[in-house]
Amino acid sequence: MLQVDKQDYGHIAALRLQGDIDEDGVNELRAGLVQCLREERFSVVVNMADVRFISYMGVGVLVERLRQFRASGGDLKLVGLNLYTQRLFRMVGVKSLFDTFDSEDQAMRMYDKAA
Repeated sequence: MLQVDKQDYGHIAALRLQGDIDEDGVNELRAGLVQCLREERFSVVVNMADVRFISYMGVGVLVERLRQFRASGGDLKLVGLNLYTQRLFRMVGVKSLFDTFDSEDQAMRMYDKAA
């Protein structure tokens, strides 16, 4: 089961994920990202430090939403990818699409620099 905690920091939305992005978790992830789109929060940081597993479908949701955020003038930055997730992203060829960071603060600072 995946828990999604959303916090707003000015124009930036931070989604903190905890659990597995499996068949059920994909729906929770999608709902959290869609909520950001509906609220017109297009600068998003997804903290995956407490994610143990992500499925191919979960990667697909992240890529799909990344394109939507960028088309709206924003971006989706990832934080705290474990070794499994890093390998999966490389294997499916999407690692270069995402900006990844070790901490939320680093990711948020990148939005401030871009503004």
